[in-house]
Amino acid sequence: MVLRKPIKIIFASLIVASLCVPSVTLAMDDGNVLSSATCEEVLESPDQSEIQREEPVTIPGEYRDIASSTKSAMKIKTLRGGITCFDVRDWNVVEQFWISGDGRFFGFHTFGLEADGHHVIDRIAPDIILETGLRPVFSDDATMFAAAQRTGAGWGNLEGLGVWRVGPDGTESVYKFNNGLLDGLDWRIDSWIGNDEVRLSTIHEFALGEDGDSFEEILAKSKRYNYRLIKRGANWELEDIDEP
Repeated sequence: MVLRKPIKIIFASLIVASLCVPSVTLAMDDGNVLSSATCEEVLESPDQSEIQREEPVTIPGEYRDIASSTKSAMKIKTLRGGITCFDVRDWNVVEQFWISGDGRFFGFHTFGLEADGHHVIDRIAPDIILETGLRPVFSDDATMFAAAQRTGAGWGNLEGLGVWRVGPDGTESVYKFNNGLLDGLDWRIDSWIGNDEVRLSTIHEFALGEDGDSFEEILAKSKRYNYRLIKRGANWELEDIDEP
């Protein structure tokens, strides 16, 4: 399979004011995110999902001091004594749990009916749940993080590029780039340079695999093309940094 290689520079000039929406507002607009005030109602309400969960989400032992689950919802303790409630009724698989070194961010991946995605809970306050597609990568000082996702079916919960800024009272989205403008598969964040530049890469054509090679082995053999997402003034720009 050969995919068209993007142009040398993709300009993604966006009005920052329109993107700097507090994450708590984004969370409240998400159909899967419930305020702590309605959490008990969700636990007791009939299951309207197309997926019928047989069991609660299995929380790994190292996270059971902050998270618990029924068949309807996960409850995650915040750092200030509150609760964030996440509706699990649309997800038949919840896995890939992690927590940041300071305990502030708690994440997990979900798979459902024609949908999947990664969710990051900022435990600084209730109801701050971010949709990042895949597990995000933090800058060295942990004040920024970024994520990249492009699925073949377009069913992921990010489907593009995203950058978030960590503040004392919450996390805000500062950049979103829809993947309809992106070519390539297996986009990933490789590293941060400071807080204004993200290095990332993708694959534009798959290597020829040997009989019996797994998809992961073919990916590992395929050439990766390198990009940077860099902040210039009020805008972020995605640039191809490989030689033509």
